[in-house]
Amino acid sequence: MKKLFAFVAVALFSVATFASREVVPSDADLASYATKTYTMCIYNEGACNDIVLIGTYVSWDATAELLKFQPVAGFEGWYVVSWDDATDPTDPEVIKNGGIQAKPVQLTGTGTFSWDYQLGPDAELVRGTAELLPGNNGTEVDIKNIGAGIVVIDVKSWKKNPCTAVYHVYNVTFISPDCNEEDYVVPAISGGFNNWAQQALTMNELKTAERQQANLPGAVFEISFKAAEGSEYKFRSAEEWGKDWTNELKEYNAEEDAWAAYNGGANLELGEETNLTFDLGDPEKYSWNNCEKPIEIEEKEFDYAITVTNAPVCGEAVLAIVGGYEACGWTVANAVAVENGAAALHAKNTDEFKFLDKSVGDWSNEVIGFAQISFYKADIADGEEDGKIAIDLADTHFAACEEQGIENVVLTEKAQKVVVDGVLYIVRDNKMFNLQGAQVR
Repeated sequence: MKKLFAFVAVALFSVATFASREVVPSDADLASYATKTYTMCIYNEGACNDIVLIGTYVSWDATAELLKFQPVAGFEGWYVVSWDDATDPTDPEVIKNGGIQAKPVQLTGTGTFSWDYQLGPDAELVRGTAELLPGNNGTEVDIKNIGAGIVVIDVKSWKKNPCTAVYHVYNVTFISPDCNEEDYVVPAISGGFNNWAQQALTMNELKTAERQQANLPGAVFEISFKAAEGSEYKFRSAEEWGKDWTNELKEYNAEEDAWAAYNGGANLELGEETNLTFDLGDPEKYSWNNCEKPIEIEEKEFDYAITVTNAPVCGEAVLAIVGGYEACGWTVANAVAVENGAAALHAKNTDEFKFLDKSVGDWSNEVIGFAQISFYKADIADGEEDGKIAIDLADTHFAACEEQGIENVVLTEKAQKVVVDGVLYIVRDNKMFNLQGAQVR
């Protein structure tokens, strides 16, 4: 009996010692953990902190009490969680929007939630029903249409790994542009370290009087906070009318003679330097999206008839409208294709929308040069009540067909962009060039 016990003990020890991503727990091994309708089992040998699940079961609310993954006994590096979801997976609208969705996120070293530490882009579905789709320009993976039962995923990496994070206390001085001649927006820093909250890090006003006495524009704000090196962040308004990211910084592009999102709309990233100063007080160079409070409009729903002219061309790209309206929910698969320069959809006048290439199935081929706007701000052709919108997409292009080779064409004051049969060309000195810089006429 002692020999038999010793043999069993050695065998169990061997399983625990040599288990790896190649030794996958079977459904039978996970049966005791699968106590709810949905079960997710993941492998990741690099996790150093607790791993939690976030998804539609808590409406993606990172402030909710999230479920923790627990180790699978006998399978080192494997973790499992089981949950119920009130979302009806058979609802056609739910299916269109990705159905049951959830993803693992590794907590920070201090045990807090941060979107920086979600699933990386190279995750692999091992077994079960789920779709792993690229998200946020390929830096992460979205897990959608999760089926009832057990889904097994190999988490090969995290978007960022808190196990290697280096923490600093960052001291930020921010000189804010005036919103008008008298007022300025109170800025806040929002990032992965505070769950992209609006008001969690409202900056403290300092030294503004001294700046005004020197006849310099803007107001001075300062704040200190602890965060991991590599954390992403943006500046936004801390005021109520700046909620839902409607009031971000923007900067003036002299070449395009137009205002655009600060830093091209991309997130900033914290580095080794801990004392950061942003002098953005020049009102000719920097501003906010809303330098007057938004117009109060009555929210209504319309059947919109949209016509599009001068649509950009990019290989086999399918121009489509994606937005926050109910039937889409910013889901690429539900974007409405623009066919023969026209599209029809139902939306609230306050819903926002933009354009992208529907054929690729993700956000990698957006239309650049057309800002995300609300339907009521679009060009209403025949009055708001009938919901007819005319949109001119001249001087826009698909991200994947950005004007490659354009540096070969020396643009002068007389150079112009022209669209011929839906194709964009450059005309200079009575000569026509394609976007690769080759002369075509």
